[in-house]
Amino acid sequence: MTSLRFLFATTVLFGGAGGLAGQDSGMAVLEAASERYAALGGLCADFVQVLDNPILGDAKTTRGRLCQETPNLFRMDFSDPEGDEVVADGEWFWVYYRSLDESQVLRFPLDDSRGGMDFFREFLSEPASKYSVAAEGVEQMAGTTTHRLALTPLSPRGLVSARIWVDPSTDLIRRIEVTEDNGLTRTVTLSNLALDPSKGAAHFTFTVPPGVDVVSNE
Repeated sequence: MTSLRFLFATTVLFGGAGGLAGQDSGMAVLEAASERYAALGGLCADFVQVLDNPILGDAKTTRGRLCQETPNLFRMDFSDPEGDEVVADGEWFWVYYRSLDESQVLRFPLDDSRGGMDFFREFLSEPASKYSVAAEGVEQMAGTTTHRLALTPLSPRGLVSARIWVDPSTDLIRRIEVTEDNGLTRTVTLSNLALDPSKGAAHFTFTVPPGVDVVSNE
């Protein structure tokens, strides 16, 4: 951790925004974040998500609160649009966009090799086995200096590329940008992080609303 702090200080003082460039330094930042993630039992954060669809030429912004617990529990509760939910319960991945279709929920088997929308697990669990990393310099975000990293998958993962912004003072992710195979770009910005919240497994249970059909992709 001390060496990473020194790397950051040297970059700011002598390298400017481009001083952190390179595979080795980028992976060092990502590995530090991975170690921080592994030491946590879980976390919660407010999120603002922007979905940019270049085919339709529009962007949609959603908001809410997400929580994650290692190794494979994840939940996004949307306040805008209210009632939408994304849940990984350890066995299944549930997607209920009530604002689009309140009559059905999608259910997928949880893939242990991929984090999907659980981007903490996707990008911070053994990242060197999944991605090559390039440091793109430092960037200010809400008064905090972050490291911006570009990630390229080493094998097919349902995405073309990704960027993450890491706060070096905490080794926590502050923003994620993912370009999916279908061209959709998803950007998630996090704030008001709570570390190791006492949520428990029940918080990550999805309850199918009455009258809603479950469409399962097994």
